[in-house]
Amino acid sequence: MRRALLKLLFAGSFVLSASLGEAGVSPSNQSEAAIRFEAVDDLARQTRAQGDLPRWSNPDHAEILARFWDAKATLGTPPYISADLPALLATADRAGALYKTYVLFAPQSGAVPDMSANTSKYQDEIARAAAYLLRVQAAELEAIADFVKTLPAAEMTEPRRAGLQQMRLGINEMVTGAVLMWRSPGLYTANRNILLNSLADIAVTMSASTPPADRVAMIAQIEAVLPILAGPERENALAFKSAFERKECTGLCAVEGQ
Repeated sequence: MRRALLKLLFAGSFVLSASLGEAGVSPSNQSEAAIRFEAVDDLARQTRAQGDLPRWSNPDHAEILARFWDAKATLGTPPYISADLPALLATADRAGALYKTYVLFAPQSGAVPDMSANTSKYQDEIARAAAYLLRVQAAELEAIADFVKTLPAAEMTEPRRAGLQQMRLGINEMVTGAVLMWRSPGLYTANRNILLNSLADIAVTMSASTPPADRVAMIAQIEAVLPILAGPERENALAFKSAFERKECTGLCAVEGQ
């Protein structure tokens, strides 16, 4: 479904902006992202055969996981333009697959996953996987904003507009899930900080692509937890809240209002 949607949205469109500047995701970044995910995937198959998944507490596992979650090596550097979208979408698929591997893990084949138990047991891994996926999605949003800006008006068809809105909703759900996760009282402080740092870093990009009504809902979630935060945690939460109070509406936000 996702692949079919992406083909509908972006097929034949990247040539339009490929000459606008050097892409943020280099061929080297793309290669590293693929190689590092393959290493993680191989490790996950090995540990799954033993009834578990790669653990951050295992130094050997952590080294392989950290290499994949290295945003600089796998995503390159902003600004991201629409020519970067194929590489970013591929990396987002891999990042999302690893995130779901932990959330939906079941020791026995065919068993129903216990997502609550997984979130508790694998919170070190899930927090890092979510933080990385958010950074990938923020890069996607920046590239999509360029795509929308450079796309001829005649090519913004109703199916394409609907597809872009569906993508926005999917990313918004991930942000909401991350916010709910760091509000969990059982989350370790270190993992809460990992999520808050990521959310603070990507807040401006995320908010600029979020329709006003969704921004209000996000602000309400932040305000609900502010009283129990202090120090750097509170500062990051306030930075995230401040970004969502901005009035700028570009990229997918602008498409929503058309």
